[in-house]
Amino acid sequence: MPPQATARSPFAGCLIFVLALLILIGLIGFTAWMPFRQASEIEKFTKAAPAPVAVDATEGNEAKVNDLVKRLEAFRADLNDAAKPARIELTAEDLNLAIAAFPQVAELRKSFRIREITAEALVIDICYQLNGRPRLAKEGEEGFMASDPRYLIGTIKGRPHLARRELALQVDALEVPGSTVPNGFMEHFSSLRLFERYVKDPILGPAMANMTRAEIKDGKMVLARVPGENPPDVVSDASFQQGSQRFLTYVGIAACLFLGFAATMVFLGIRKQKRLEKEGDGN
Repeated sequence: MPPQATARSPFAGCLIFVLALLILIGLIGFTAWMPFRQASEIEKFTKAAPAPVAVDATEGNEAKVNDLVKRLEAFRADLNDAAKPARIELTAEDLNLAIAAFPQVAELRKSFRIREITAEALVIDICYQLNGRPRLAKEGEEGFMASDPRYLIGTIKGRPHLARRELALQVDALEVPGSTVPNGFMEHFSSLRLFERYVKDPILGPAMANMTRAEIKDGKMVLARVPGENPPDVVSDASFQQGSQRFLTYVGIAACLFLGFAATMVFLGIRKQKRLEKEGDGN
């Protein structure tokens, strides 16, 4: 009786390889497609051209700037004395003047302007730059891929959020005229780490680390250190990047499913081939 050709046929192995390759291509395609899908959603509530917000003039306001500097320096000095309470109250005018005058927040100029401070929130007009649709980098641009900017133009309502060594802005609401902002974007935009780069700054870093409170009170933003009061917990990236973490989780799950499926198919193929070999040897 002639030996069975299927006993050592490469068909099963080739089928497994083809299926695994198709799944891998699908996973890569999904990963590459996601940035374009996100860009398409972002384009629905952003603009291609900026609409810069007003910046307070420093010329003619030198006395106010000097007074603000003195108050901030006094607050920083109080923060260095662990046994002494420290407190500073900042109005909307103070914050706008700080954005206009201080280099540490120069990137907020024409992007953030405090319209008012209500009993519950900072009301801020924004022209916030985001990354747009991915494209190939042009001559003079770094890297292989780049993107044209998109601008989020609207109003946010938020509160100062303090964690150990970092002062951030907790965004409670975002209003864009004529558009609806998806919940998925709000999850990613819920906290703005405006001072993240200064955590290790020799001046601002220790000052933020020594504060124990950041709140809105009587129409002002209040920063304080209360002796004996513990600072809030360390800021975690997970709390500020929920949208990105969710995407990475989906990709990780898809990768695990792919590897599990490929391993199962390989195992079943080897098992079937051995069974067929045994049947062929028996005949």
